[in-house]
Formats: sequence, structure tokens, C-alpha cells
Amino acid sequence: MGIAGFAGEIFFEDKVVAHYKDGRILKGHTRDFSPQRDSFVLNPYAASDGPVAVFLEELKAVFHVKTFEGNRDHPPHTPSVGEITEQRFTDMMESGRKVALQFIDGERLWGYADLAGNGSQGFFFFPTDPMDNNMRLYVVRSSLKEMVFLES
Repeated sequence: MGIAGFAGEIFFEDKVVAHYKDGRILKGHTRDFSPQRDSFVLNPYAASDGPVAVFLEELKAVFHVKTFEGNRDHPPHTPSVGEITEQRFTDMMESGRKVALQFIDGERLWGYADLAGNGSQGFFFFPTDPMDNNMRLYVVRSSLKEMVFLES
């Protein structure tokens, strides 16, 4: 079961990490995420915790990840846009915009943004660092300090 739309499709088995603006992090799975809604329910990774209502405006971004453990040894992000390595998202290199993002908390990412029809609260972003644990993010616009459009 997934949510309709190429960039917005999230399957229940997909791992997501909600990064809050205040620094909190919540890991789990969701069945009802939609960029057109103000909130979604996250079923936490820790089996002892029950479902949690997550409100988009409280978030920095929803990170769609390869593993919940991440890669603590990952070097700093390379300041350039490469290629999307996750096969199901490679079409975004044709339809997305190359951008550099800087979040209010200082984090910087480079990749492709899907700015078409994702709602006013945010947009989907596809990082291109092949060593990164992140495959896709839903970025909440109010968490950004800057978004720079890069040449194609």
C-alpha cells in the first residue's frame, strides 16, 4: 500500500525518520503521509511505543532512509549535485531542479527538488551522495534558511 504519486509514494515498509525543528528525532513507519495534509501517524521503530501524531509544521523534514542506524562515519556532504542512486527515484534527475539546501540548524544538502505539486508546506528532495543514508526527504519550507537553484 502506498500513497499515490511518484515522488510522494511512501510504502509502509519504508523507513522514515521525523526530524523536528527542536532537535528531536522519531524513527518508524507511516501509512498515511501526504504533502497535502498537516499531519500523519508514525508507528515508531521501538515496538514498545504506540503510534504518534506528527505535525508537519513542527518538523525540519521527514527523512526516507536506508537504515534506522544510519552511517555515523559518513564524511561531510560533498558540495555538489551528483546522480540519484536509488533506482525508483532516478527519473527525478530529468524532472527535478538541482538545488543546494541550507536548513536553519546549519545542515546543508545537495540534490534534486521536486517542486511540482507537493503542497505549499514543503517539497520532496532527493540527495545525490551515494554514501548517504538518506534516499529522499520531505522538506518543510519553514525549516530552510536558504535554497539555491543550481545550473542544469
